[in-house]
Amino acid sequence: MKTAEKILWIIAIVGFLAGLWGLYLRITGGHTVAAYNTYVPWGLWVAAYAMLIGISVGAYLVAALAYGFRVKTLQPLGSIALLTALAALAGGLVAIWLDLGHPDRFLKLFLSTSFTSIMGIMAWLYTIYGLLLLVLIFMTRRNPESNGVRILSLLGLVLVVIFGGAEGSLFGVVGAQALWESGLTPILFLVEGAVSGVALVLFLSIILGRLEEEAGQILRWLLIGLVLTLVVLEWSEYSTALYASTPARTESLKLILFGPYWWVFWIVHMGMGIVIPLLLLAFAGHSRTSLATAGGLIVLAALSTKLNLIIPALVVPEFEGLKTAFTGMGLTFDYFPTTAEWLLFVGIISLAGLIFLIGYRLLGSQDQTMKGAQPS
Repeated sequence: MKTAEKILWIIAIVGFLAGLWGLYLRITGGHTVAAYNTYVPWGLWVAAYAMLIGISVGAYLVAALAYGFRVKTLQPLGSIALLTALAALAGGLVAIWLDLGHPDRFLKLFLSTSFTSIMGIMAWLYTIYGLLLLVLIFMTRRNPESNGVRILSLLGLVLVVIFGGAEGSLFGVVGAQALWESGLTPILFLVEGAVSGVALVLFLSIILGRLEEEAGQILRWLLIGLVLTLVVLEWSEYSTALYASTPARTESLKLILFGPYWWVFWIVHMGMGIVIPLLLLAFAGHSRTSLATAGGLIVLAALSTKLNLIIPALVVPEFEGLKTAFTGMGLTFDYFPTTAEWLLFVGIISLAGLIFLIGYRLLGSQDQTMKGAQPS
């Protein structure tokens, strides 16, 4: 086991143990241990869910290119991409499950599905997608060049586009929240997910010593294109909304850009997640260190986009006077995650990391064997 992999194991185990304390607090204290409330019903865990599902979508894109479109240069990274997609999916579902008021009732999503409900449909899509990932991991281990792998990979790509967009639609169709209601919201979810997922595959491939030069350049240019696309979409969304000056939407955007947590947008999202990675990818993209740094920074900043979507929309009152009309415990528009929320968040991310690392150990040297079997 390489030093980098050992470090990942240590970080994941320590984080998971810390998360167990957060889980204990969640079980014993219920939702009282969290800072969300009647007015702000969603918080860090919903943001974590949205982020991790997006990462799964982006990681699967690499696998689809490798197996579905048969980009042979990327095939040595296939198992990393599939395992990342599976681990992120599992972590995201755990995050949203623990956020539920009655986690024990999640089976009702399957037993009493309303197919006019986006959430009900997505429960089935996530299940099908998870099973497809497991099948692909098994099939690519045996014969990654088979037509069955290719067909399933392409079908999976259609599936991730559907549920990735549907995840954005969960927010985009909420007419009561001006910040969310937009036809661009599902597209933003897909592009943000693609950026963070590809970045994570790039980062893991480098630190695990599995990235070849040509594959690195493909992921580099793919990532540059995705980040620039994200910049265009965000500029379009923010500029038109500010120019239109719809009060509720404008207040939320001003909170994002100039509010108490302005640094989340300008420093974390724009600086760490866009500007520095773009500079590294564009001007130092042949350096493995630069590629790994760019990918790592994008992944670290990924949570900021979801927090900036969810929280600012909820902390702005729907109508003037609501903030003072009813006050008391659970009736506040202030929100910042509690220690219990952060601990459980770290635990969920670490759980996803452990799922990846266990899968990586079980698969062993599959990709290296496959690479050696390919004709030169």
